[in-house]
Amino acid sequence: MKLTTALLSTVFVALIACSVQSVTADHLESGNGIFIDENRVNLVSTQDSKYQVHLQVEVRNAQDQLISVSGAVHGKYLLHEITDYVVDTETLSFFGEKEIIIVDNIKYEKVQYTVTYEAYRLPNYSSTDFLTSWAVSINTDIDGHGLTSITLFQAYAPLYLVAEDDVLTFHWTILRIIN
Repeated sequence: MKLTTALLSTVFVALIACSVQSVTADHLESGNGIFIDENRVNLVSTQDSKYQVHLQVEVRNAQDQLISVSGAVHGKYLLHEITDYVVDTETLSFFGEKEIIIVDNIKYEKVQYTVTYEAYRLPNYSSTDFLTSWAVSINTDIDGHGLTSITLFQAYAPLYLVAEDDVLTFHWTILRIIN
């Protein structure tokens, strides 16, 4: 048990260390910028916020057999107007059509995004990788700092092992409270 805990802790630390954003931008400006510092995006919890993030991760092997399905119902989002801009702008948005729903007497705008990757094409993939952190990101030019990958939404699904020929499908559902 101690070996398993140590191994999982080491893998988790390695995942965090390897997922650092390689960007520099507005971390020196006042207010809610995109970046906290040179390497970290200003992500905040979706708990008690205007956004809710739901992620379902489906893993299939090369023969299309279902290996696992896991999900996350809490996550983080970029606390910046660019997040709303991407969700609002139809021509930029990869979320597709918006839908209005009501949950517990609260009106939400719902957008969905589904993407499929072969495991070996995922960022930071190495053989026998434990994967848990997932993100919806955009590439954009921020205040003249060049083309940068910016995480808009992030979720953590349960830990699982993937093989090189596995196929992962991510079903994102983003809810935003409508005033």
